[in-house]
Amino acid sequence: MQITEQAKQQLEELFKQNHASGVRVAFAGMGCCSPKIGLSLDEPEEDDVIDVVNGIRVAIENRVVPQTVQVTLDYQTTPTESGFVLRGSSSCC
Repeated sequence: MQITEQAKQQLEELFKQNHASGVRVAFAGMGCCSPKIGLSLDEPEEDDVIDVVNGIRVAIENRVVPQTVQVTLDYQTTPTESGFVLRGSSSCC
């Protein structure tokens, strides 16, 4: 997993606002052919894989580790919205 500078800056601001210290990537339901992954400001759980990516502590739920290998967390701003985007997550649809 990679984290862009834009995403890092936004996460650091969220950490300050929410008194959080890391982000958790976890199972968020099934897609058409693979698990979907979601992002939250939660503490790691017992079986999570913990890593530091671009200075950000990331806890990854063990069962979605394979889906995060090629994923980049980015922060995108458009004329109508802004938010975090997981790019490169595996999907066959």
